[in-house]
Amino acid sequence: MDTLLITDLEAIAHIGVKEDERSVPQILLINVKAVADFNKAAQSDCVEDTNSYSAIAKHIKKIVSETRYHLLEALAHHILRELFQVFDLKEITIRIEKPHRVANTRLVGIEMTRKAEDFS
Repeated sequence: MDTLLITDLEAIAHIGVKEDERSVPQILLINVKAVADFNKAAQSDCVEDTNSYSAIAKHIKKIVSETRYHLLEALAHHILRELFQVFDLKEITIRIEKPHRVANTRLVGIEMTRKAEDFS
């Protein structure tokens, strides 16, 4: 199997436990490591034969901008479910981080790994 990577995708979110945190848009950094089969694309050299990282990134940004969650865990689960429905991916690891949200930290966040069969 092969791996598609998206690193530090910036997405604007309304997220947080407290209402005052959710009321102000904040930047999230999203990292994705997705397992898929690149054999067909490697042979054809055609973007239609692969999972476009651009399309995946746009889809993630759309999800983040259109939803409001209290927890990063809930947002990550939503993104994972959507990515498995739209793209031909076998396994995804997603890391979502909030920059400068906790005193004396650069980043805080979560990481989840799921397989396609977890959502079937």
